This record gives sequence, structure tokens and C-alpha cells, in this order.
Amino acid sequence: MDSLAGREHILSVLGSHVDATTRGSGSCVIVEGPFGVGKTQLLQAAAVEAAERGLTAVVGRTGGVDQPTTPVHLLTNFLRRALPGAAGLDDLTHPDRNPFWLVDRIGELVEDAARRHPLVIVLDDAHRIDDVSALALRELVRSLADSPVLWLLARRPVPSSVLAQHALDWLVDHAAVRLHVGTLDDEAVAELCTGVLGAKPDSSVLRWAARCQGNPWLLKNVFRALMKAGQVVVLDGTASVLTERVPVGVRTAVDRLLSGMTPVVRRLLEHGGRSGRPFTVAHVADQLGEPAAALTEAAGEAVQAGLLRREGVELAFTHEVIAEALRHAAPSDGESAGATPPVRPSGTGAADFRPAPPEHGDDAMTARAVSALASHGDGTPGALARALRLLVAVGRDAEASRLLDLAVRPGHDAVTEPQLLLELGQVLRDAGCHDLSAGLPPRAPARQDAREPDRAVPVRATADTAPREVPAGRMRDEACAVTAPWRGRSVATPHSAAYERPLWTWLARALVAVDQFDEAAAVLTAVREEADGLGEAWPESLWHGHRAELLAATGRLEEARAEAEAALRLEERSPSEHVVPARLVLAGISTQCDDLATASEQLRMAERLVPRAPAADRTRLDWVLAQFHAASGRPAMTVRTLIDVEAGNSPDPLLFSEAPTAAATLVRQAGQAGLGAEAEQAAAFARHVAERNPGVRSLRGGAEHAEGVLRDDATALHRAAELHRLAGRPLAAGNALEDAARVDHGMGDRSRAVQLLESALDLYLDCGATRDTARAQKKLRRLGVHHVRRLVAGRPKSGWESLTGAELRVVRAIVDGRTNREAASVLFLSPHTVDSHLRRVFSKLDINSRVELTRHFFAHETPSPVPAGAPRSGSTG
Repeated sequence: MDSLAGREHILSVLGSHVDATTRGSGSCVIVEGPFGVGKTQLLQAAAVEAAERGLTAVVGRTGGVDQPTTPVHLLTNFLRRALPGAAGLDDLTHPDRNPFWLVDRIGELVEDAARRHPLVIVLDDAHRIDDVSALALRELVRSLADSPVLWLLARRPVPSSVLAQHALDWLVDHAAVRLHVGTLDDEAVAELCTGVLGAKPDSSVLRWAARCQGNPWLLKNVFRALMKAGQVVVLDGTASVLTERVPVGVRTAVDRLLSGMTPVVRRLLEHGGRSGRPFTVAHVADQLGEPAAALTEAAGEAVQAGLLRREGVELAFTHEVIAEALRHAAPSDGESAGATPPVRPSGTGAADFRPAPPEHGDDAMTARAVSALASHGDGTPGALARALRLLVAVGRDAEASRLLDLAVRPGHDAVTEPQLLLELGQVLRDAGCHDLSAGLPPRAPARQDAREPDRAVPVRATADTAPREVPAGRMRDEACAVTAPWRGRSVATPHSAAYERPLWTWLARALVAVDQFDEAAAVLTAVREEADGLGEAWPESLWHGHRAELLAATGRLEEARAEAEAALRLEERSPSEHVVPARLVLAGISTQCDDLATASEQLRMAERLVPRAPAADRTRLDWVLAQFHAASGRPAMTVRTLIDVEAGNSPDPLLFSEAPTAAATLVRQAGQAGLGAEAEQAAAFARHVAERNPGVRSLRGGAEHAEGVLRDDATALHRAAELHRLAGRPLAAGNALEDAARVDHGMGDRSRAVQLLESALDLYLDCGATRDTARAQKKLRRLGVHHVRRLVAGRPKSGWESLTGAELRVVRAIVDGRTNREAASVLFLSPHTVDSHLRRVFSKLDINSRVELTRHFFAHETPSPVPAGAPRSGSTG
């Protein structure tokens, strides 16, 4: 595998120790080396090999005080699984237990378990171990030396606690084999480049590889960033790099690397990187106003880690690539390295708001998500601006401010940054978000690499943000018109619990709400990749829930159900409130598929969790509950779950941005219950959200849909259906078509009503919406259509008509020229699932090549401006 290129000898040594453990011998191996040389991958490879050969593998990573993974914790958890009936297991977790008794008892139990099944214990970052755990580790390795237990430890040559260092050194001297992992030689570098780029490297690639000086971590991150930036070209099987400049994405990787360092080391490296030349500790201490002694110790740690090297009294970066990444992302003037922006006091405006940074895992994942968005397509600034605009429109300006702060941070290339600032400023100003747009920093004029015409762009972006002068009378009228629908509810004030959810969840939600489905997919993919790279616990069940919401929004109900169920399988490993989004998706899909028993069960479970979940989850619960009441034939309860004019209750505006059909549903149900005031208010809500987000088709469609149902306006309903279909929301389009059919039939146009219902039925069939399908079929029978298509029965077993909606989506991605892996990423599927779909397609069509598949596609799929089931993002009306 490419990440282990050039490590054959070390893998062979580790394999020999696995062999010995299989035969009943015990041993300990300590793998040492500077950052990025692949110690973790080597230990993982050995653990996988051991597991494949029948050994039990226990894997953990030490993280110091904040992540107290220790040999005792690791083995206690293992023993609970391996020896569930053993006496005294509960005593191992008792906080008052004598530590010496604890180590002895764990040693006895591990010895017993290893006699039954040889054991491999992997502990990464062992240099971070605390003093007590260091003594326990030494004693356990010594006492289990005669048992079939293989210890695999990795450590970086950085300062550690005295006892930890002593314990590891003692193991090297008395009980362990030490393996040093260094940089790669030229042959291994070329092999790694080939593996990462998928092609043979040319001289330009090898020049870049030389700049990474044989460090595998740096090589992989640099080349992946170059590929994401579109700076790698492959011709005739040979890869070339088109730039000499370090790509933006490297900064994200460097930030992730530095997050594992102490704060003083981070400050030293960040300030030293900005200097652009060798520097001294005294100079940095003077610039930062910190004691030189503390920075001297930090410099020693950075040298040991392999990040810096000494040149006499000066320090220089071992890898100039890292220095350049830090230099091109320097803070603005007046902002000290490592400084924490102040938290906004209550009552201040967004223009004064520099939000407090979140936890570093959330911060890193959100930064990666914004960077992924910045490299996704030509319309990205517009997509981000529309997402920010929507968040402000629904009263989530705190989240919008934090996202904006990340979006305009230094690090974009010299051409992109000015354009990003300009477009963000323009869109936010047009949205009336003057506080946000005024906070756009004029960074580009100070950049030496910015083109001359671009230097004035940030000045225009901020100069144009001032509110335009409006006559006082007109201003009052407009203010009344905007705020009237929201009486009793403040939408301009940030929610008190603004940071209840990771920031990346708000970015994904906002992008889905503004129909940027591909962009939302890129954000979620980037979050997952960043989380995998961090190697820390992260809200994975929450991620699956938001992925399910994206799939459900585009009508891919079965895929959404599978994703939500994946979230529930992780419930035991995460806070229970993190599965609320997934449970609500399952409840909504169950309602759409006429499984009200399952929907009721999921709603009950979600209701128990919502008091501990964010307010935004309460809004979603109310909407799914309203849909459940509608399906159960309770129109008044449906409406009053969300709106009650007499009681003064009105919904969160977030509802009408995330559920474009909510207003029309409420108007329809209010009409059945005789609640005219509520019907008018629901339509007004939808109009307000659409007016504040004029470029979002689904929101315009939602407003047209509600107005059409309220006024029996067939023209508005036809517009709504078209807008929803163009936005890539087939279920919403089908609902609008049904309502249009009702109005047209009422006007005496039966044939038109039949045509509209059949179009709606096609959409429901493609999505697998059982309840909607049955309702459309029933209406068609009432109109005298006796041969109504069914959801499953009647589908051919072979040929183009036999392909399901999921299979057609895979076909479209493949015909577009994507590889299976690329199609999997775009469609939110695993590569295995894409392979399975393609095998079934090839079997149904009796073909065996992609060329034949393409011919079939163009023979049966005529390009259409409104392709059902093929949502497109980035569209604006």
C-alpha cells in the first residue's frame, strides 16, 4: 500500500514478532521516529496482520490529560469483552483501588485471556503517557513477558514526563526491541508519489517530493492538496504539477499537526514560519513578549519532533513547505499568533463580534469543510454567501458570523480571495446583513502576491456594505412588512445556545436549505475525512443524521433510511441526543411510507431526547409531528402543532427554510380544519423566507405552493412544481403537482389533471414514497384511470425499464465520466454499493462494458431541463 512504501524491512520485523506471538512467545517492540514518518500506519498494519492470523488485537492511542487512554483503561475494556464472566471485573474500575493491586490483577486476567487467545496490544503516542500509567506499562510488559502477548508501542522523540521517559527507556534497555523509522529514500518516494497520484511522477512531481524531504505525511498532504486545487495533470499515465506554490490545503494539514503540540510550541512555530527566514528564540520572545526560557524549551521540543533544526544560534524549519504554509496564512496586522478572539458581550452587534473558537476537533472539521467548499466548483462564493444569508434570515446570525470568520481567514490563493470577499460582501449587503458584511477584513491589499487589480477589491467589498439611505417613512413601512409575520418572536437576536451543535452541521444544513446539495455533500465528505485524520472521538452519529437529511431532501428515501439506521447503531458510543436528527428522518420517512407505527415509535423516542438537544431539533420534531398528525387524519392538530393564532404561537422561521412544503401543508390542513387565520399566516411565513433568500428555488417554490393552495391558483402551483423540480426536490414537486391537479380538475380540465397526477406518481415511484404513491393512485382511479402503475409490481425484470431510481443515479454518475470511487463520493454511497448497483445494471441490460452502458443511456434517456430524480445543485432562479 502507498502509505507503507519503503517500509518493507520494518514490516518484516513486525511480522516476525507476530509469528512468535502466534507460537506462544511474548515480546515488546517500540517504534520511534519524528512526526509524519508513518509510525501509526506501521502499527495498524501489524495489528491488521495479527487479527487476520487469528490473534486478538487491542488498539489505543495515548492523549495525555484530555484523552486519558492508558494501558489500564485499554486492558480493562478488553477484559470486559474477553472475560465477561470473570470475578472482580467491576473492581478494576473502582477509583479507590490500590494501583499496585490493580496492575497485578489486570496482569493475571490478561495472562489468562492470552493463554486462550494470543494477544497484540497496540499503544500509539506512548510518549504522552502519564507517570502512573508509565509505571503500570513497565510492570505489565515485564510480568507478561512469558505469555503470548505482543506489545507494539509508538513514540515520538519529544520531551515527556520523567517517569514516562524513564519507563520507556527501561523497556528499550531490558525488554523491548527498538525500531527507528526515518525518512524515505528516493525509490520509496517515487513509489509513494505513484500511489497517491495514481500515475508515474515526472520531474515536476519529484521536485515537489524533494521539498518534502522524504516525509510520507507531508508528501501525501501536499499532493492531495495539489490535486484538490486542480494543479495536477495526468497525461499518458504520467503526472505533472503545474505550480510551485504551496497549495492552501496544506495549511489545514499543518494546523492539524500543530494541534498536537503545546500552545507555546505552536506560537513559536507560527511566528517563526511568518518570518520567512531562520530566526532566534530571543527574537520570537521579544516579538511575543514571552519569557525566553519557555520558548527555549519549546524550541528543543520542536527540534526533537523533527519540525525545526538548529543552525548555530538560529532555528530553521526542517521542511520549508511547512514554513511556507504558515507564512501564507499569517494573521492580519495587529493580531498576535495564537491569540484568542474575544467573545462578544451580550448586546453588541455582529460587526463587533469575534466569536470564541470552538473545541479544536470541531474547529478543524469546520475549517476543513469551509476549505472543501472553497475548492468546490466555480460558484462557491455564491453558495457560501447564500448559506450565510439563509442563516441570518432565520435568526442564526451567531453561526453565520463564525462561518464567515472561517471563510475569509487567510489562506485562499491570491486570485480567489479578493473575489470571495467581493461576492460575499455583495450578497450579504443585498440581504441586508450589514453587520456581517462590514466585518469582512481588508486582507488582500497587504498581500505581496495579490495582483494589482485585485488590491482594491476588498476595499470595495467593505465600502459597499454600508446601508443605503432610505426615506424614514419607507423604512418604517418596510420594517413593518418584514416583521409582521414574526410578531412575538425575535429573529434578529442570536439564540442563547448558539453553539449547541458543531458549526459544520449548520453549514451542511444551510447548504441543503438553499438547494446546494453537491456542496453539502462535499462539506460532509470533508468533515468525515478530517475526523478520520484527527483520530479522535467525534459526533459520528450526528454526521450520519445530517447525511440522512440531505438524502431525504433529494427524495432518496431508502438511502436516507439506511444512513439514519447507521446513526442509531452508533447510539451507545455517542450522546443520545446526537441521534435525534436520525430518528426524525426515520419518523418522516416512515410517515411517507405509510408505516405510522414505526413513525410513532421514533417520535416518542425523539421527544424524550429533545429536552437535552438543541432548540433547532425541537423545530424539526414539531414539523415531523405535524406530518404524522396529517397522515393520521387530524388537520386541526397538524396546524396547531406549529401555529396557533389565538395562543400567539408561531413557528421558528428555520422550519420554512428547511421544509419547503411546510407552508403548503399547513395551508391545506388549515383549510380542512376551518383555521383561516393560520392558513394566511403560514403563507406569509413562506413568502417572508423566500423574499429574504431570493436566489433559492425551493423557497420560492414553497411560497408559490402555499399561495397556490390558499388561493386555488393553478398558475402558482405549476410554477411551484417547476421550481421544486429544478431545485432537485422531487417529493416537493410531486406535492405541488397533486395540488395543481386538484385545481385543474375543479376547473373542468380532467385530462390535464390526469397528466399532472401521473407526473406526480412517477416522482413518488422513483423516490419510493409509498403513502404518496397510494394517494396519487387513488386520485387517478377516481378520475377513471384504471391501469395505474404500482410501486413494485409491474416493473420488468430486465431491460432499461427494470432499473431502479438508485441504479439510474449510479448510471448517470458513471456516464458523466466518474470512476466508481468518485461516483460513491458524489452519491453518498460506499464504493462496494456502487459496484453492486453496476453489477445488477450490467446483468439487467446483458452488457459487460461502460461503453455499452453509455450507448443504452443515450438511447433511453433524452436530456431534459427537469430530469426527475437527478437533482442539480448550484442553481439559482
